[in-house]
Amino acid sequence: MPKRLIMRLVLLMTLALLPLGLISIWQTRVVVNEAEALSRAGLLARTIDEASAERRLVQNALGVAEGMASVALALDAEQCNRAMDRLIAENDTFIFAGFVARSGIMTCSTADGPIDFTQLPNFEADIARQNAFVQFEPYGPISQQPVLVISQPVRNSDGLQGQMYVSIPHAVALQAIRNTRASNDLQVASFNADGELIASSQDLSETRGFLPAGLANENLSQRSGETFRATSEDGRDRLFAVAPLVDDTLYLVGSWPASTAKEGAFYIQDNWPALFPILMWLAGMAVAVLGLQHLVLRHIRDLRSAMRQFGLGDRGKVGLKLVNPPQEFQEAERAFNRMTLILSEAEARQAADLRDKEVLLREVHHRVKNNLQLIASIMNMQMRRATTEEARGLLSGLQQRVRGLAMLHRTLYTSAEQTTIDSRDLIQTVVEDASNLVRDHQMEVETDLASFPLYPDQAVPLSMLLAEALTNAFKYSNADNSDEPIRVVLQNYDQNVARLMVTNPLQNADDVDAFDDGDGLGTQLAKAFIRQLDGVSHSAIRNDLYVFEVSFERREFESFPHA
Repeated sequence: MPKRLIMRLVLLMTLALLPLGLISIWQTRVVVNEAEALSRAGLLARTIDEASAERRLVQNALGVAEGMASVALALDAEQCNRAMDRLIAENDTFIFAGFVARSGIMTCSTADGPIDFTQLPNFEADIARQNAFVQFEPYGPISQQPVLVISQPVRNSDGLQGQMYVSIPHAVALQAIRNTRASNDLQVASFNADGELIASSQDLSETRGFLPAGLANENLSQRSGETFRATSEDGRDRLFAVAPLVDDTLYLVGSWPASTAKEGAFYIQDNWPALFPILMWLAGMAVAVLGLQHLVLRHIRDLRSAMRQFGLGDRGKVGLKLVNPPQEFQEAERAFNRMTLILSEAEARQAADLRDKEVLLREVHHRVKNNLQLIASIMNMQMRRATTEEARGLLSGLQQRVRGLAMLHRTLYTSAEQTTIDSRDLIQTVVEDASNLVRDHQMEVETDLASFPLYPDQAVPLSMLLAEALTNAFKYSNADNSDEPIRVVLQNYDQNVARLMVTNPLQNADDVDAFDDGDGLGTQLAKAFIRQLDGVSHSAIRNDLYVFEVSFERREFESFPHA
């Protein structure tokens, strides 16, 4: 089924008009068939009329041959010869007459003396013919010129006794068929039962050009009484009519150019019968398409354009205004305008609520950051009053962790995205803050950080874990005897798994267990942060470098378990 409305309408209209069109075509076809039958009969009669002179010529020759055959056996040789001579003398049409016995010897003829025909190639077939026959001889053995030979079998009570032959100059036959042609467009040719050409309106060498291609003349005799259209030997489209010129003896084929024949009633079906249902269908389609375009499609396009603009966020155009729409589209217009008004008001309220929540969230992060900085300052004041190094170290570690939390909240309220933190900015800030706290340490820190968003539930333990790892790296690194810096690498795999790796040169290999398996506060906090990340940690010594790494799966905020 087509998807476009116009195509579906065209299909439905076509199905609706199909029965009417079929009835129209059927009724027209009946009329055309009747006209065609009359036209075929007229063309066939015209073909016969065109060769009336040749038909009379051949029929006259057949009658003479039949008359002479009836007396050939009743006369002796001398009487028969005189009868043959008298026939030729009294009739200018014939140039030879003679009787050939079954033995092949002609003793009665207009020729001088007996003639033996037994050596001729077709003697046996010719002498045994049971019916009258007409054939063309390009070079008559007696007349020494092209002749039309008419043969008539001679019989008595004992059966076939021979053949009676009458010859007509071929030029006489050609003149008869060419003088009677009424139109230069018509070409005619006659042929006998064996398919041999007898006479033609053109030279015999050119006759094949206007005959049907691929159809032998003997096959044409089987289509006697028919009119058909086909391609001629010279490649042109022509109309052909085949008619018996003399029953079972001679046949006639007429050939017209198709362009000339179309002027008659025979080709009435080429034009109007198919045009009426087509014009009716086109008119119906035009009315349906124009009506659909004016009443439906233009309003749908306006509605679609308004919906697209509203969906893309364009709120500048107030409402939809259709031009002279039907009642159904007026209702759709009012419904759309009400919908856009309600959605616009809801979006305005939602935007206002979002701005209020954003301001509130920023204020919360800002106040938490200030409170944590205040706590760090109090710890700093208390650290100055501490009397022992152990107390100052403990307060310094706590101050560093509180500063890390304050830094995280500062990053949250200063970033454009309130719900997530960029991993690169977070790690870089932790590295810089940790480096600034260790003022007496000369170790360089190199970073290679991937950028991806982190929710606070993962950002907090990750930043605190990195702070503990950097504190441990600064504590146990060999700054004086190594050119290797401390390296912090953050990688992202398959957009879902992250890995943090901290590498530092070793000062004393015996101190490695201080971060991995110790029971100090830093170690306990690191393990707690790894559990919060639901990560997996691993540490190793590689070429006098201590490598600590942790891998964890990044998760959406709502997938975190509630504490």
